[in-house]
Amino acid sequence: MMKWLTNIIAVGLLLIALPAFAETIHLKTGEKVKGRIIGIDDETVSIESEQGYGILQVPRDNILLVEFEDDHRDLSRMIGLGYFHRSTPTSGTGAATEYAVDSLSLKYWLDRDVSFDVQLGFFNTSDKKRTQLEIFSLDLRLAKVFRRQAELDLYYGGSVGYLSVEDKEFGVDGTGNTITAFLGAEIFFVTLPNLGISAEIGIGTQTVDNRSTTSISSTTFPNFSMRYYF
Repeated sequence: MMKWLTNIIAVGLLLIALPAFAETIHLKTGEKVKGRIIGIDDETVSIESEQGYGILQVPRDNILLVEFEDDHRDLSRMIGLGYFHRSTPTSGTGAATEYAVDSLSLKYWLDRDVSFDVQLGFFNTSDKKRTQLEIFSLDLRLAKVFRRQAELDLYYGGSVGYLSVEDKEFGVDGTGNTITAFLGAEIFFVTLPNLGISAEIGIGTQTVDNRSTTSISSTTFPNFSMRYYF
């Protein structure tokens, strides 16, 4: 699963190497084309010329550099709904004591750069006789974009969360909290501009019942999320 997600992000980064809105395309011949990119395929980039030449088909092999205007993208997509996966430590102690739940995410942009995210998660395993593990989580996250490059957002932020855990194997039955600081990047696809995919790393503490852990979420795979914005 982790290898599959890694491949998805790698392909995504390759496909958006030339984002939807560009200021100036520098060609290997030394020429420049200014305008708005409206389409991309494996061989060409379609750009609506700023000089009134219509839509030009520029071979990707001829492109040397694309310059972007940092504030060009207008955040008209204010609400994002999707999925958030938080990685757990790979060490024996951390993996056995830290609880993580894949969550539903509802993200709302407070302004152009600041977003508020509510994440709700639930996990349950049981045999024929009783519940073995049950986890409920609620996380509130605040993030700020500190760098925007066309369709790529770089952000940092923090979160606080509530956990309710019933773990028969380790004898845990109680509630707790989490506090996390994170750094991440979210990308948007040219052909699917309302779809955002992000990856982030973070450091945080988790306390449940009488157990407490501190970890960095950059183990086998960073935290991962996918949202559709309305």
